Amino acid sequence: MIEIDSSEGKPRALPLVCICIPTYNAADTVGETLKSILAQTYPNLVVHVSDNASTDETLSVIESIADSRVTIHRYAENIGGEGNFNRCIQLAEGEYTALFHADDIYEPDMVAKQVAFLDSNPEAGAVFTEASLIDETGNSIGELRLPKGIVAQHGLYDFRTIFKAVLRHSNFFICPSVMVRTKVYQQEIKYWRGELFKSSADLDLWLRILQRHLIGYLSEPLLRYRISHNQWSAKVRLGTARADFFLVTDHYLAQKHVQVLLDEDDLRNYRWLERRDRVVRAINLYIMDLPQQASSLLQDVCSWDALEAAFKTKRGAFVLFVGVYVRLLTFMGLHKFGKTSLMFMKRLSRK
Repeated sequence: MIEIDSSEGKPRALPLVCICIPTYNAADTVGETLKSILAQTYPNLVVHVSDNASTDETLSVIESIADSRVTIHRYAENIGGEGNFNRCIQLAEGEYTALFHADDIYEPDMVAKQVAFLDSNPEAGAVFTEASLIDETGNSIGELRLPKGIVAQHGLYDFRTIFKAVLRHSNFFICPSVMVRTKVYQQEIKYWRGELFKSSADLDLWLRILQRHLIGYLSEPLLRYRISHNQWSAKVRLGTARADFFLVTDHYLAQKHVQVLLDEDDLRNYRWLERRDRVVRAINLYIMDLPQQASSLLQDVCSWDALEAAFKTKRGAFVLFVGVYVRLLTFMGLHKFGKTSLMFMKRLSRK
C-alpha cells in the first residue's frame, strides 16, 4: 500500500497495522467485532486471532468470515487473559499494533485516525481514544470520556500529568482503544505483569509506556465498549477485596523518582480513592449478608477528610452519603430493605 506525500510528491508506504484479538468463548460477539475491524477505512492491516482454548463456537464464527487478512492461532491450553495478551504481543507485526477485545465494536475510521496521529507525532509511544458504552444487546448506555482538567502539551501527555490524574480519577484508560508502536510492545514492554498486578496489569503497562514516551488521547468515541455481566470486569465490580488498581499505584508510589513528582493534593486525592473503594466493597459485603464486615470498612466515613471530599467533589459526596447510609442500616438492623436499596444503587451507577 502506498500514498503520496503531499509535501514532497513522493510515494510513501502506508504503515502496516496489526490488530490482535485475544479470544475465549466469545462466539456471541466476536463475529460483529471482527466485521467492524475488517470494515476499517484504513487499508493496510492484518488481524491475528489468538484463541485461548475456547470451548464454544468462537472459532467456527471466525472461520465463517472469509478474509485473507485474518490469521487464526489455535491453542489447546488456556493460560489466562494476561497470558493470551502476551501471546498477542509476540504475534504482533508491522509498525503499529492494537489489542482489540472480542466483544467491542470499532468505528470505521478508528484505525485511520490513530495511524494519522502516530505518524504525525513520532515522540508518542501510543494513542488512546474515548468510547461509547453499549450493553449486552448493543444498546447505547453512556460514554467514557477523558476526565476534565487533564491538560495536554501540544496534544501529548507525559507520565507526571497522567499519574496525577490516575491518583484523582482512578484508571480512566480504555484498554481496547489503544494503538501502540509495535517496537514499544516487543522491545520495551514485552509482557503484561499479571502476576504482580492481576486485573490491573493494563494500567501498569500504560504507565511503563509513559515512563519512556509521551502518549496521545483522541477526544472522540471511536469504539463501542460493551458492558456485560459475563465480563471479568463485571466480576471485579462485585469484589470485596481491595481493588487490584491499588497494587499498581502502590508500586509506583513507592518509587522515589515518582514521589518527587507529587504534592499533598495528589496524596489527598489518593486517600479519597481508597475511601471510595472501601465504600464500594462495603456495599458488596452488605448485599452478601455481611453487614458487620461492611460497617467495619467505614470507620473514617465521617472524618473531616471525608467531609472535605464531599464538599469539593460529587464523588466525595456520594461516598459520604452511601457510607453513612450503610452504617445507619447496620445500626438499625434494616437488612432486607438496605440490601434491596443498595442493589438498586449499584444498578443505577453500574458499580
